Amino acid sequence: MAILPITRLVLFKHGVGYIERRGSYQGERLELSFPRTAIDDVLKSLLVLDRGNGQVLGVDFETPEDRETRLSRVSIRLSEERRLLDLLRDLRGRAVRLVLNESAGKAENIVEGLLLGVDHEPKMAPRRAVLAIYQPEARQVRVVPVAHLAHLDLLDDQAADDVLYALRAARGEEQRQSATLRLSPGEHDLLVAYVVPAPAWRVSYRLLYEEERVDRPATAPPPAEALIQGWGLFDNQLDEDLCQVELTLMAGMPISFRYRLAMPHTPERPLVEDEERTVAGPLFFDSAPPRAEPEIALSMLNGQAVSAAAVTTRTSRLTTHRLEESVAESASGDERGALFAYHIIHPVSVARGQSAMVPIVSRRLPAYRELLYSGTKHPRHPVAALRLNNATGLTLERGPVTVLENGDYAGEAVLPFTRPGEELIVPYAVELGVRVTEERRGERRIISVALEGEYVRIEEHELSITDYELVSALDRPVVVTVEHYRTPAFELVGPRPPDEERAGFARWYVPCAPGARTPFSVSERRVLSRFEAVRSLTGAQLREFLTNRLLDVATVKALGEVLKLYHQISAAEEKIRRLDAQRDEIYKRQRQIRGNLEPLGREGDEGALRQRYVATLGELEDRLSALANDEARLRQEIARLEEQAARLLRGS
Repeated sequence: MAILPITRLVLFKHGVGYIERRGSYQGERLELSFPRTAIDDVLKSLLVLDRGNGQVLGVDFETPEDRETRLSRVSIRLSEERRLLDLLRDLRGRAVRLVLNESAGKAENIVEGLLLGVDHEPKMAPRRAVLAIYQPEARQVRVVPVAHLAHLDLLDDQAADDVLYALRAARGEEQRQSATLRLSPGEHDLLVAYVVPAPAWRVSYRLLYEEERVDRPATAPPPAEALIQGWGLFDNQLDEDLCQVELTLMAGMPISFRYRLAMPHTPERPLVEDEERTVAGPLFFDSAPPRAEPEIALSMLNGQAVSAAAVTTRTSRLTTHRLEESVAESASGDERGALFAYHIIHPVSVARGQSAMVPIVSRRLPAYRELLYSGTKHPRHPVAALRLNNATGLTLERGPVTVLENGDYAGEAVLPFTRPGEELIVPYAVELGVRVTEERRGERRIISVALEGEYVRIEEHELSITDYELVSALDRPVVVTVEHYRTPAFELVGPRPPDEERAGFARWYVPCAPGARTPFSVSERRVLSRFEAVRSLTGAQLREFLTNRLLDVATVKALGEVLKLYHQISAAEEKIRRLDAQRDEIYKRQRQIRGNLEPLGREGDEGALRQRYVATLGELEDRLSALANDEARLRQEIARLEEQAARLLRGS
């Protein structure tokens, strides 16, 4: 493969590398070697271009079979211990020429014929074995000791091919596999490109934050910036050194997969046997037709990095200027649809089995420091974070970042995959000097009451209130950005419009005095509606509606009159229920008396008793009639009262 050196290498994040080889070549066959594990990817992606006047005629590659399968195709089987004896054994029947050495002591040192075989005892030294050669013309068998053999010529072309195939099959046990380019005669200017498995390249960042707050007006945001440096890490796990190679590190996630191409696969087919067919006579067939975001308060947020005294009295040994001068950016960016390429400006050289780092980005970005609290991400304490915009013009790949604040190590984070122009929030340390507690509670408040016939429609706000309490033990004022995750289907109502808002959450800047407690509450609400029958209302509810000005005085007065009527209706209905109870009792007595009458005779004492029972039944019937009259009167009264209540409701 050294004939065509690697001139370009593109590394991706998902385990593949794109390789280009270029160079001049003279000949009709060029053998390329690849790791056996890469052959499927090579066959899937191999591209060969002759940039001269030649042509690429085809590509031959070894079939990746195991050794036993390959050797089963030929008669030559060579073991690890007795290769010569195995060869002589398997050449039986082949035409050979034996050239004898001087120890044979014969004038004739060449013997030709058909090899009959080799005789060898298991415990005998191999050199004591003997060969038997049959010479057809002389009809003679010659016996030659192996010890007298100088060399052996194969006169049979098939035997020579079998020996060569057996040797190649044995070599096929190695971890590499070859492919041979068939070229037209003459000179060639070749470009060979392909994809192979490769370790994913990585990236790590350094983020140096500085701010200056000396002799500046209190209302002006202090200038602050961060120097971001990114280093690409990659590995050379190829079988050769990389020398002055054009390197590209590709960010993004192209679709890639493995596809078995090299291994032969013969699908099973059904076996169909011939069958006997006889036709008795001619056959005939009939024919058939066919948000505007709020302005960020930089002056509030930037003022909390370090004390002014600490900045003005300390000279940092590590500054953005010094770091920027010492490490130069050595990559240019190129947007490629869903991908982003870091082109390393200078060619790289990395020895086989070695790894390297190259600086791919070094830019100054406007930045500010903030304390950001989110109970779902880190409860009890806010985290110190740097907020900046990716104004590098480059896509920043995901990777770890080490944060230095005014020259000192401040913490670490993971930089997310970030497109140009997108905002970055880099949380790198927990601020233990500020403690935050939060508690959720719920309330319901009636907001409107409307009459709809015999019902009232009541609308109320269901409130979800989150109470935050921020306790600062710091000796300086700070601003904490409180991040609140929205309750689904609720709207924000307080305490004020959020300073920042995204889908699913909102943020507020909350100033905290040194050594003090700062309460802060977020209210959300949704509207619920329900219907309630007017007759189920109580006087207390009516007074509440009036007190909260949900209904006017006239409506409440009318509803009061309606409720009085409904109370009279309820009293009448209660009387009807009592009448029903009395009727049931009379029915019970009547059944008992009728049961007593049945066995009584009509004469004598029994006749007298029967008359008494009959008289009692008459009295009970009179009472049932009176109860029926009372019930009818009560129902008429209820109807009158309901009609009167309905008129009052219609008038309201």
